[in-house]
Amino acid sequence: MALQMTHEDVARVFPEITEIQDPNLRRIVSEIWIEMASEMAWDSLEEIPKNTKGEKGRCLVEHIRGVTQMAMQICETALKLSGRSYDRDTMIAVGLLHDVSKLVEYEPDPAQTRGNTGPRPGRQSRLGKNIQHAVYASHKMFSKGLSLEMINLVITHTHGSNMRGKTWEAAALFYADFADTDAGLSLAGAKMYSEKWTLAHE
Repeated sequence: MALQMTHEDVARVFPEITEIQDPNLRRIVSEIWIEMASEMAWDSLEEIPKNTKGEKGRCLVEHIRGVTQMAMQICETALKLSGRSYDRDTMIAVGLLHDVSKLVEYEPDPAQTRGNTGPRPGRQSRLGKNIQHAVYASHKMFSKGLSLEMINLVITHTHGSNMRGKTWEAAALFYADFADTDAGLSLAGAKMYSEKWTLAHE
């Protein structure tokens, strides 16, 4: 079921969007959420799971807000202690958009019974099975005229990408995404990404 949202609805779910100073960028981020919601098979944003595996009991909205806030804190700490500057509007925008395509990459799974609380059980949609994660979000960003640099941040936030980010902002988003994910996995008693990764030393 498609969900019809307004800009006010997006700001209610994601209050971080109001911190974007550029009104055009703020509007575009909101428009992408509105468009994605109109295409999804869910009844509400709150019922979408973060993923369909280790964190299926966690809401996607919670994860997106967590990543956005963590990325901002990482950048603010680096600025305060090391003088590493960053574009605040960009970081908020990509934080809010990095997983927006999960609205259509996942769909409700009618074969699973929903509990009394938490998100609905989900499964990969036809789009999710055939298109790399975040590509559809990037398509939306292209269509709205957002910069290649911002699109690169969204594409490279995931291990599913064959590209890796090469900027400080990409690193902040990448690590915030996995830090928030590992927080959720640890709460669920699942194996964290930090336990799985193999570090290559030059």
